[in-house]
Amino acid sequence: MFGLLAGGVALLAAFAVIETRVAEPMFQLSLFRIRAFTAGNLAGFAVSIARGGLQFVLIIWLQGIWLPLHGYDYRATPLWAGIFLLPLTAGFIIAGPVSGFLSDRFGARGFATAGMAVFAASFIGLMLLPVDFPYWAFALLIAANGVGSGMFRLPNSSSIMSSVPARQRGVASGMRATFQNSGNGAVDRGLLLAHDRPGWRPAFRGR
Repeated sequence: MFGLLAGGVALLAAFAVIETRVAEPMFQLSLFRIRAFTAGNLAGFAVSIARGGLQFVLIIWLQGIWLPLHGYDYRATPLWAGIFLLPLTAGFIIAGPVSGFLSDRFGARGFATAGMAVFAASFIGLMLLPVDFPYWAFALLIAANGVGSGMFRLPNSSSIMSSVPARQRGVASGMRATFQNSGNGAVDRGLLLAHDRPGWRPAFRGR
C-alpha cells in the first residue's frame, strides 16, 4: 500500500514537471497563482470527497442496517436504499438551478459559502442520528445535504471560471472537473487500499 502511495506521489510530481515543459499542457499550472481559482478548486475537491464518502456510508447504513431492521429482505435493500435516498437528489436538483440563477445576479461567494455551511451542518446532524433513526429526520438531513451541495456547486464553478482569462477557460474547466472527479474517486481508491490490507474485514455482511 505504501509503495502505491509513494509511486502515486512520484508520478504526480513527474506530471507537474512535464506540464511546465510541453507546448500545450493539459494543466495550466500558472492558473494556480490566481487565488480564487485555487481556493475554488480546493473547496470543490473537499466537497467531492465528503459527498463520495457520505453516499457510500449512507448506502451501507441503509442496506446493511436500517432496512433489514425494518423488515426489508436483503435482496430488496439495494432498490429501497436508492428510493429512500431520493430526498438527497431532490434537494440538489432544486437548489442547484436556483442558486446558479441567483448567484449570477447577486454574486457567487455568498451562495457558495452558505451552501458549504448547510452541507457541513447536515453532516453534523447525520452524526447525531441513532442507528435505528426515524426516517423523517433522516430525510430532512439528506435533503439539506443535497440543498447545500446544490447551493455550493454552481456558484463555485462560476467563481472558478470567472477568475481566469477568457482564452484559458477551456483548460480551467477541465482542471475543475478533474478536481471534482478525483475527489469522488479518492473514497473508492481508499477503500480498495484498505481492502488489500492483511487482516481487513468488511464491517457489514449480507445474509
